[in-house]
Amino acid sequence: MKSGSRPLHNPTVAEAVAAQLRSRILDGDLTDRSELPTEAVLLEQFPVSRPSLREAFRILETEGLLTVRRGKRGGTIITHPTPGTAAYHVGLLLHSRHTTLQDLATARNLLEPLCADQAARRRDHAAVGRRLAGLSALGEDQVEDGVAFTTLAVDFHQELVLAAGNTTLQVLAGTLESIWDTQELTWARSAVSEGDYPSVDLRREVLKAHRRIAQAIQDGDADEATRLTSGHLKATSRFVAAQGGRVRILDDYGGPRTGRSAR
Repeated sequence: MKSGSRPLHNPTVAEAVAAQLRSRILDGDLTDRSELPTEAVLLEQFPVSRPSLREAFRILETEGLLTVRRGKRGGTIITHPTPGTAAYHVGLLLHSRHTTLQDLATARNLLEPLCADQAARRRDHAAVGRRLAGLSALGEDQVEDGVAFTTLAVDFHQELVLAAGNTTLQVLAGTLESIWDTQELTWARSAVSEGDYPSVDLRREVLKAHRRIAQAIQDGDADEATRLTSGHLKATSRFVAAQGGRVRILDDYGGPRTGRSAR
């Protein structure tokens, strides 16, 4: 072995099986939400021991590619990756580095306006803008309910990310959006319970900003869509980041977990 070279890793049997199953899942041979073939079937396909096969399952379950259901109705369900599952791992990293909410907001505020720019440049920008305007209109019915209003605002921004039409940008921005959504919804619940949620007038300003962004995209005005999105994010993110908090990975029960999964 040459000086300074690193030894090659020899995968275990379980890792080798996991690698083959992983490829089949990611390549679409095993479809999302379908059930993995039974152990008996897989042991015919892979001449390995049952413990090695189960260890391969555990590897893929840790990666979020399988969900193992135990009990009488047990089985192993295939779960394709989403920005939400990516957000879990990125969120763990940000949490461990004590990343501030302002830091997260800054990164989101750089990426999401690019999504608006790309959405306005699409050939079907008019239809995209109308779809976003429809989501904004739904917020009028929830303007009195802070948590429901925030949930609809989250949906608008998730749809704006998807509207970019660029898969890589969707994944990158969608991952940050999913992490931010968790922080924003946690803030909204707390603000509502403490009577500190922004006024109805400010909520209507949010809806007005959403309508303007949607209209700029519908008109195919990329510069205006970018400008409006950037200004809107800077104005609204300050409510969540105002207390100088840090990124935390939370679920609905307050334990460690990711936030909402971006679609």
